[in-house]
Amino acid sequence: MKWIVGLLLLSVTGVAVADGPRQSTKVPRFDAAVERGVQYLLATDATVRLDGGRLTLISYALYKCAVPKTDPRVVLGINGALERSKSGVYQPAASYEHIYGAGVDAMLLADVGENKGEQYRANLQVICNYVQAAQRSDGSWSDSPNTPADVSMSQYGVLALWACQRAGCTVAPETVEKAAGFFLRRGQADGGWAYRPGTNEGPGAGNSTHNMAMAGSGALGICRLMLYGSRPKAGAQKKEKETVFAGTDAIQKEEEEELAPGVVPSAFPDYKAGISAAEMDGRVDRGLDWNRRFFEPVSKVEHNMYYYYCLERAAAVGELGSFNGQDWFVVYGDGLLTLQRQDGAFMTHSGPEIGTALALLYYMRSTDQIIKNLIGKGQMRGDRGNVFGEKKNTKPPSELDQLLASMDNLPINIDESDVDIADEVVRSVQSIEDPKELIGQKENLKKLIRHPVADVRRSVYWALGRTGDFALVPQMLEGLKDPNVDVNLEAEMALRFIARKPNGFGNSMDPFGGLDEKAPADQRLRNANEWRLKSFKQWSDWYFSIRPFEEKDGLDELEAATFAGVKANDESKTESKAPKN
Repeated sequence: MKWIVGLLLLSVTGVAVADGPRQSTKVPRFDAAVERGVQYLLATDATVRLDGGRLTLISYALYKCAVPKTDPRVVLGINGALERSKSGVYQPAASYEHIYGAGVDAMLLADVGENKGEQYRANLQVICNYVQAAQRSDGSWSDSPNTPADVSMSQYGVLALWACQRAGCTVAPETVEKAAGFFLRRGQADGGWAYRPGTNEGPGAGNSTHNMAMAGSGALGICRLMLYGSRPKAGAQKKEKETVFAGTDAIQKEEEEELAPGVVPSAFPDYKAGISAAEMDGRVDRGLDWNRRFFEPVSKVEHNMYYYYCLERAAAVGELGSFNGQDWFVVYGDGLLTLQRQDGAFMTHSGPEIGTALALLYYMRSTDQIIKNLIGKGQMRGDRGNVFGEKKNTKPPSELDQLLASMDNLPINIDESDVDIADEVVRSVQSIEDPKELIGQKENLKKLIRHPVADVRRSVYWALGRTGDFALVPQMLEGLKDPNVDVNLEAEMALRFIARKPNGFGNSMDPFGGLDEKAPADQRLRNANEWRLKSFKQWSDWYFSIRPFEEKDGLDELEAATFAGVKANDESKTESKAPKN
């Protein structure tokens, strides 16, 4: 919540006109309120007070109000999100805000990017990888590993994953299910949610609040939408589905629900979640019921505008419809309208600019816009694998399948000059979008770790790391001893991904310590070896402290402790060229 508290605004002088008609709220007084709010934001000049996700949130609200993405205010938000995700590793604007910022960055890029966000898919995958790696073991997110779970921040973790998945990024369905499990387990007995469950920290002092009740309901509803699609509608029918199990002739026939018109399908149709759709629906409904019991159309809390945006999302994914016999949107919209100032702004604890942005997102029914865009078009698949078997109509073998199938025929003495094979391996590995496909190939990929071409080794470490397989940690440790710095960096990132430590142990991603290629070669080598030693020791200490004793997997503890085997030469490069996501 500190991110919400601290939000102040950006703006650039000059007023732009939207390049298309703004979606009407269908309530004239609300349309007028939106126009006044937009004009307030367009006329406000407070650029020195805005950075990071704060800027992105304002840009997102303006874009949802049909301010064109070419407007300087929207461009600033887009450029900021791209800058933070351009290097292959997401760089939060501030450590506390990391998941808040990642969430709004992902939402903006997914919505403004052409072809359902595909334009910025590489950047979105970087954000997605960061958010998945930052998820805690209980399925939550927080500002740091040592602080209690944060319902508000966990909501933005889910929003980030949903935005990335809609743009076609690789999202692990297990990550979504873990998040759903957190919201199910850590809710309050009265049906709401506290800010930091199990503590008395933050607003509400451990009790349910309007803000968190709607944040929890909305986030869990999104998890349900991603895992199962929309709630069943009248007219849904059953159809028979056949599953052919891999390596057998066995066919299992089962009935599955065929979606009625006007609903959103699951993002992971081949994934079998352990949490039922009915369980999630019931918990979302309990959150909405809490809001009914404690009816408050004019929010009185300090973060009042945050409440309306969370309410819009919970109502959209929970399909609230009416509220005590009245349209919820009108009931709460009229309450919100009483909070608008004469100049068009909506004041909140974070300042009038941020308050106005959140109010606009409510009136424009931001989440509802997204869902309507998904209906009839299908969601972009975030997970493309079938972990239980193969369908009859299997897709053609990937480049990696074809390459590994012919590995026995590869020449034995390949050198660095054999760029054709190196390029083929790199291209093949990068063509894989589903981590489950990589898991199935990991034994073959491990054979390429000793490949003489550094680009091949680097791509293999990238691929193996994205499997998230803890058993591969010893191989990743070996990558830290590779004579090529680009390979070292890829191994470091792979370990961060597997360990779900997006910042690792705080090591810089510049092994040369700021030295460029003009610096003396011996000094560059010394810096690189010191970086390798430090990284190797930190990760090996971590591994040996948590891995089962019997899982040495060929890595000798004495070698790990002494960093034996590192080659004292410099095949390193000035910059890392990590495979594009």
